[in-house]
Amino acid sequence: MSLLKTLLVGRPDGIRARLLGRDKKSAPSPPPSSPRPAPAALAPEPAEKALGLRKEAPKDVTPPDGYEVVLHKDALAEGQIIEVIIGGTAIAVARVHGQHHAIANTCPHAGGPLGDGKLNGSVVSCPYHGWKFDVTDGSCQTNGTARVKTFDVKVVGDAVCVQM
Repeated sequence: MSLLKTLLVGRPDGIRARLLGRDKKSAPSPPPSSPRPAPAALAPEPAEKALGLRKEAPKDVTPPDGYEVVLHKDALAEGQIIEVIIGGTAIAVARVHGQHHAIANTCPHAGGPLGDGKLNGSVVSCPYHGWKFDVTDGSCQTNGTARVKTFDVKVVGDAVCVQM
């Protein structure tokens, strides 16, 4: 996929594709001979369901000053990482050993989306070239001089809040 197309329409398995139901993991299209689905069936599914999140971020929580509510505390399963865009900034939020951690979503090597990477313990692998980062402190295990920014995380009530 060309860089321009990726910038305009997103990655085939990225957050925009999941929100629009265009990812490869979506249900297959009905065969051409099948009758068209009813218009109600064409309505987009809720973003939380499309992303595989279990619970919506609470709207009745006031985060501490400088923090933004990004997820429900139970939205991520243990060992899961996801890309979240908050305040115009893409971050990756992970749940490791019952704790939530947030890092910059962009790999410093080639700009890969860390929220789409594989999480093994507390280490996420960039989906582009496999660089590995510890989500607890942002350190790079592939290149000792590289690191990603970390964000302070607080759980307030049922909300995961990230300092922006």
